[in-house]
Amino acid sequence: MTSLFIIITSLLRSRKPIPTVRRFTKFKLPLPKTLHLTLENVSIQGREIFIIGDVHGCLEELEELLELAKLEINNKKMLPIFVGDLANKGPRNLMTIRKVRQMEALSVRGNHEEAIVRHYLNWQNDQNYVIPEEFKWITDLNTDDIEYLLELPYTISIPSRNILIVHAGLVPVIPIQQQNLDNFIHIRNLYQDNDGNFIASELPFQGEAWASFWTGPEHVYFGHDASRKLQQHPYATGLDTGCLYGNMLSGIVINSQKMLQVKAKKVYSKPKGFKTPK
Repeated sequence: MTSLFIIITSLLRSRKPIPTVRRFTKFKLPLPKTLHLTLENVSIQGREIFIIGDVHGCLEELEELLELAKLEINNKKMLPIFVGDLANKGPRNLMTIRKVRQMEALSVRGNHEEAIVRHYLNWQNDQNYVIPEEFKWITDLNTDDIEYLLELPYTISIPSRNILIVHAGLVPVIPIQQQNLDNFIHIRNLYQDNDGNFIASELPFQGEAWASFWTGPEHVYFGHDASRKLQQHPYATGLDTGCLYGNMLSGIVINSQKMLQVKAKKVYSKPKGFKTPK
């Protein structure tokens, strides 16, 4: 265990400083080398873009959804892009992460990715650290798995399609490079102060859905907010439809704008209010 931590620590220390308004998120985890990934056409290589909601380890449903997508695009080459929260609380967390790694897919960083990495590094660094019950599976992660999760960007933009992908959301008007990094993975709602400034909130009862305030120009695809299920705003689409909770796993084929959904095989976890992972 100690040697594995030394390897990870060495990798993290080799990272070059990244100019940003806020160097760390609230849990002070290392940042990815690329905070905001831009996909140009040369990187897309003519592939059909398929954006997928929060999977949370529901591997069987993910595989079924990918098969539906292949039929929709007539077996053309596909570029799957995930909105984060690939794993945790679901039935096959480790295998889901490795499936995504192996399929040349992209993903942004979600709040559960941050929680997974945080507990893993704490466990590696402190032999007395007690891993919370829902994270016990992370002891099977290897160095490559952790490095992959650490390098997930906070956003992915596709200028040719006028698309921005983020896990939770963002605050209107503020340039992306000046956004608080925590908002990308935690925000649910917005409210306004006395001066009309937008204030971000993780709480579902404080303010209104951030996406209802978003007026572009990019169309944002996001997850994180399973309680609202499928969200379809003029300039934002929320794809977390609560597969983990027995609802649906959703994805959208960008060219056709076809929404594809797979019913969950069972209820894997019961919602416990609106708490974020600790």
